[in-house]
Amino acid sequence: MSDDSPITGDTPFRVGDWHVDPNTGRVKSAAAEVKLEPKVMAVLVCLARQPGKVVTREQLEATVWAGVVVGYDSLASTIIKLRKAFADDSKQPRIIETVPKKGYRLIAGVGPVLREAGVEPDEKPPATSTTWVATGLVTALLLLGIAVWLSIGSRQPVPDPGVGRAGPGPSIAVLPFKNISNDPGQDYFSDGMTADLITDLSQISGLSVIARNSVFAYKDTDVDVRQIGRELGVLYVLEGSIRKVGDKVRISARLSDTGSGYNLWAERFDSALSDVFALQDEVTAKIVATLEIRLTEKERELLAHRYTASIDAYDYFLRGWESFWEFSETGNQQAKDLYAKAIALDAGFARAYANMAIAYAYESVNGWSDDPKLSLEKARHYAQQAVAIDAELPQVYWALGLTQMFGKDYKEALSTAEKSIALNPNYADGYGLLATILNYAGRPRQALTLMQKAMLLNPRHPFAYNVIRGEIYFNLHSYDSAVDDFLHALERNPDAYEPRLWLAAAYAHLGRADDAGWEVEQIRNSGAEISLDHIEQVIPLKDPVQRKHLIDGLGKAGLTHRQSIR
Repeated sequence: MSDDSPITGDTPFRVGDWHVDPNTGRVKSAAAEVKLEPKVMAVLVCLARQPGKVVTREQLEATVWAGVVVGYDSLASTIIKLRKAFADDSKQPRIIETVPKKGYRLIAGVGPVLREAGVEPDEKPPATSTTWVATGLVTALLLLGIAVWLSIGSRQPVPDPGVGRAGPGPSIAVLPFKNISNDPGQDYFSDGMTADLITDLSQISGLSVIARNSVFAYKDTDVDVRQIGRELGVLYVLEGSIRKVGDKVRISARLSDTGSGYNLWAERFDSALSDVFALQDEVTAKIVATLEIRLTEKERELLAHRYTASIDAYDYFLRGWESFWEFSETGNQQAKDLYAKAIALDAGFARAYANMAIAYAYESVNGWSDDPKLSLEKARHYAQQAVAIDAELPQVYWALGLTQMFGKDYKEALSTAEKSIALNPNYADGYGLLATILNYAGRPRQALTLMQKAMLLNPRHPFAYNVIRGEIYFNLHSYDSAVDDFLHALERNPDAYEPRLWLAAAYAHLGRADDAGWEVEQIRNSGAEISLDHIEQVIPLKDPVQRKHLIDGLGKAGLTHRQSIR
């Protein structure tokens, strides 16, 4: 560590305009306060002890995870969380800079805490509109650029109010409710409740609802609702908190006008846990009444519909979804086990079947199965069951369309994805899946139009949206645009090998052999075991010319046949 560093022990220090307190794990500025996870704070302290200097990945891992073998994505995940905490832009950084092929550098000023008269460093800022982030109930992961979406950030310009709306009428962003149960293990419950509210509201034709992935950028930050209105282009914001203790639950919610910042209403709802679905309906009804939205008879039926009558099944479903978001083989297996418990308790729980289908699809494509073909067959089976149980849910068609695309049933996959959008015209992930299918079916120009629409509907779209658009640009031979999208995706998730794979091919076609080779080397370092034969087998490109285009690029980048990249 630097001998002249102002950082010693757990003493609070300053990074730019931010006060950092390692003891409490908090960083705060005049406008926001965020609590960091211990490892995230440890990485920040490590960087702050060498301000302005490049700290390599190896140095950070040896210091923060001393003596522990960690996954390749552990450090990348902490850097992403730090950037989100500081509202830092990876492409135009003010706090943390990525130094390609080397490591990271803290470029903001570091020094002792500057105290204002009468203000102690651990004082909390005045109460402002607090926002929280949920993980959507059926989100997506990207598998070899094929589409199971992840979430974080946006590269699109900040929209004016109204941009990205599906139609006229009021627009709203539902900010994930805060878990105030004094038990971090209950986060899955408040996240899931929030996602359900978003899903319910998005079914109302007279209301434009920002996609759930777009609110992830506001996780654990304090942002004024007026700023959110400007950034997301919405007229109203719903925020609140959930306390779940034993068999009791309390929901506190408030609806605010983003133009004035005024609260339109605020209310507290208490009930037994078994009546939690009725609470969700009551909150939805309050919003509809306050915004004077006229519901169709069909919309009334949809809002009255519940996914399951079993609160225990719902709980297993939410826990499974949380495990699924670990994006690991172990987490995926845990998710399947929990979904199975939910199904055992309620054989008519369509969403549990749909999520089980996605988990099996993820297992198949990532090679986490001794029989990938059988895993994909199981994925299709569960997706079909989900549709048979409840044909009114867009998410079940999303799951089925995904499995059909992996099976190279392009015509069926397109029809299924279109059904998901017909059920919910605001369904950004539905447009993203439709664009992906079209691209793999050999229609990239049409795919590009739909991918742009998905990005408008989800202005804070997940990084996978950029990967999908990058693949579309690649198939259109627009290599510079493809590179831009792939690099943006990697800035937000440096350990995702899918964009690296396509980026290597794009660099190769641009004649940038060194850059292409370096990307292949990074994939090798990640432990991914891929050959040209494997790519040809799993990538669902229908057009042989497009498939050859990708394979040729990867061959030029250094990937070979019948030989793993490892």
